[in-house]
Amino acid sequence: MDTALQIGQKIKYYRTLKNLTIKDLAAQAQITTSMLSQIERGQANPSLNTIRLLSLALDEPIFRFFMDDVNVHDEVVRVNRRKQIIENGIEYEMLTPDTNGVVEMMQMKLSPGSTSYEKAIGHEGEEVALVLSGPVELMLENETCLLNTGDSVRIKSEIKHRWRNNGSEDSIVVFAISPPSF
Repeated sequence: MDTALQIGQKIKYYRTLKNLTIKDLAAQAQITTSMLSQIERGQANPSLNTIRLLSLALDEPIFRFFMDDVNVHDEVVRVNRRKQIIENGIEYEMLTPDTNGVVEMMQMKLSPGSTSYEKAIGHEGEEVALVLSGPVELMLENETCLLNTGDSVRIKSEIKHRWRNNGSEDSIVVFAISPPSF
């Protein structure tokens, strides 16, 4: 496929995704509507500066226009299509589409009285967690810390830890791990 056409299709995709008309995007990118229309149809090969202006107007990184097979739908995880693991009163949901990236996001729901692991464990990679609803106890090495709704924590690589819900309602924690290791 022609490179100009590929870039044009990607620009059109992001423009329609943001509900912008050709006129709106052209004005924001400071180019003519005629030029934008030609770019989207693959009839004009935009300069790097024009692509940069369009990426700024669309609030999309410029590299997206040069990637092969950009399909945003493959990167979207719909709430009703998350991969789940349920074990011992704990429900894990994967928030990233897979573990092929440099970061993995998970949601953990702990039912009252549940603990993530019998013994604290460590793993490769740094973890950052945000408590969406709590409270929840986090045991780091030999210390216990009570985290409430809105609190966040960084857990460095190989630090042994586990989560426990001593409350009477579900606790929900969202965490990111880099590199993916869950």
